[in-house]
Amino acid sequence: MSISLLSITTVFVGGGAGALLRWFLTSVVNSQLKIFWTGTLFVNLLGSFIFFLLSKIELPTSLINLNLALKTGLLGSLTTFSTFSFEIITLFRDGKVLEGLLVALLNFLFSILLGVLIFKDDIFI
Repeated sequence: MSISLLSITTVFVGGGAGALLRWFLTSVVNSQLKIFWTGTLFVNLLGSFIFFLLSKIELPTSLINLNLALKTGLLGSLTTFSTFSFEIITLFRDGKVLEGLLVALLNFLFSILLGVLIFKDDIFI
C-alpha cells in the first residue's frame, strides 16, 4: 500500500465522521440507559460488527480507498479502546471491580462472538 494524499484524505474524512458518530451514539445511549459505559460498549460492538461484515466482503483492489475510509477511518474512530479502558479503571477506582470486569468481558466476548457468527462458515468447516 502506498501513502498518497488521497489515502491520507480518505482516512482523515472517515475518521472525522467516525468520531462524530461515536460522540452522537454514546451520548444517545448513555442518556437513555443512564449507565456511563453503555455507550462505549454499544459503539465498540457496532464497530466490530460492521468491521467483520466489511472484512467478509472481498472488495476489489480498486476500492482500496473505500476500505481505508470505512475500516481505518470511520470504524477506527467509532470504536474506542482508550475510553473503554478508562471506564474500566474508573469503575475499579470507584470500588466497582465486578462491574468493571463485566464491562471488559462484555466488550471482548461479544465483539469476538460477532466475528465468530459472521465468519462461522470460514471457521467451522
